[in-house]
Amino acid sequence: MTIVLAALEADACAQPVLSAAIALADLFDATPVALHVREDGTRSPKALASAADVELRETAGDPIEQIVAAAQAPHVAALVLGARGVHGGPQPAGHTALDVMTRVTKPIAVVPPHAQVRQRLARILLPLEGTSETSQALEKTRKLAHGRQLEILVLHVHSPATVPAFSDHEPHATQLWEQEFLSRYIGPPHQRVSLVRRLGVPADDVVAVAREMNAELIVLAWNQDLSPGRARIVSETLAHSDVPVLLIPTA
Repeated sequence: MTIVLAALEADACAQPVLSAAIALADLFDATPVALHVREDGTRSPKALASAADVELRETAGDPIEQIVAAAQAPHVAALVLGARGVHGGPQPAGHTALDVMTRVTKPIAVVPPHAQVRQRLARILLPLEGTSETSQALEKTRKLAHGRQLEILVLHVHSPATVPAFSDHEPHATQLWEQEFLSRYIGPPHQRVSLVRRLGVPADDVVAVAREMNAELIVLAWNQDLSPGRARIVSETLAHSDVPVLLIPTA
């Protein structure tokens, strides 16, 4: 049985995490399963999992080690975590999420504590920088979304140096450029796929476009490197997003 694993704590983020896991299980054609690592003095989210008719597996030990070990099992398609912490922005990922993200080489969804998550997705945002590495990492997710008939918003953010010179003057040429971009970086079919273009800084525009377009999930490719000066788009998106962020390793 293929599963999407939801790491639950008995806190305010448990409900959004569980709802996101149910939504991603539908996307991945998997079964949602909850995991709770017991610690001294903590409550169990048993009632929450039971109300959602989701199996709850409980274990004890170091939360990070237990979550990483469980997520690496071959039958786990994706892991869902709550975003908690205080550094880098209003609601960045906390220590547990950051540590797990860099150690688990599978799709990981990080869920804001205030997220209003529907248990069936309708629209997702896929930022693409225009490289084969990024597009290949996101291709499986795109195919899964297409199979579920989700609306896919492909975001490409131009810098002043990369914006096509004709974009403000020749609508036909702009349309041809957009078709070429989708053909190069998004495999067919292109039904229910829209290209959204912006001029600016990707780290600033991803969350803004997600809000503007009512996206319910942001999907980012990344190389699991959080060292200083790296992964700015991932860090800024996690810090400011109102919706779950699904991270797909490029390796």
